[in-house]
Amino acid sequence: MAISEWNIGYSVLSEPLRAWKIGDAGECIHFYGGFHGDEPEGVQLALTLKEYLLNNPDQFLQKTLIIVPIANPDGFKNKTRVNANKVDLNRNFPTKDWAKDWTSKAGQPKYYPGPKPGSEPEVQAIVDLIEKSRPRKIISFHSLNPHQINYDGPARELAHAMAKHNSYPITEDIGYPTPGSLGNYAGREKKIAVITYELPEKISPTQAWRESLEAILEAIQF
Repeated sequence: MAISEWNIGYSVLSEPLRAWKIGDAGECIHFYGGFHGDEPEGVQLALTLKEYLLNNPDQFLQKTLIIVPIANPDGFKNKTRVNANKVDLNRNFPTKDWAKDWTSKAGQPKYYPGPKPGSEPEVQAIVDLIEKSRPRKIISFHSLNPHQINYDGPARELAHAMAKHNSYPITEDIGYPTPGSLGNYAGREKKIAVITYELPEKISPTQAWRESLEAILEAIQF
């Protein structure tokens, strides 16, 4: 079983975006955590999943699994939603609907999309990874109240299959506009099955793993 580790790129503050690849056959599936640095629940789930995949590679002989547990290392280190340029990475993807406008909360920009589409090095690294490896499915771990399995692109059946294992609500619309998001870029425009897996906020790593393992395994084998 082929296993490799490398940097797919670097953050604004030159922190590496570490990636692990398990397997080199069959369809490619991407997993991401930590687009928003103030959502540690998704990072912890991605890190736990990374260890599980590395310790059980023979379960996935006919797959190519790539996991980037911390897509926004500067934001994660500083516990901020945005990166070091104060950009919301999940509004910075080069989509047709990318918009200069953003929503503010308490006077602070929350969804600032950056000066132009794909301006941020973290997004550039992920776009390059997607273009090179051509995944058929992408699972991105976040946290939100209410928790949910949100889907974009051809992922409706996948979302329902995952939800059978934990009864998370399934949504096609997260409830507010998300121009420049990964879901819009990869799901709606690239026609990749994209799941935005929203854990409950403040869920413990142990409980998140307990609720999510079977759903994730379903996604891999689906």
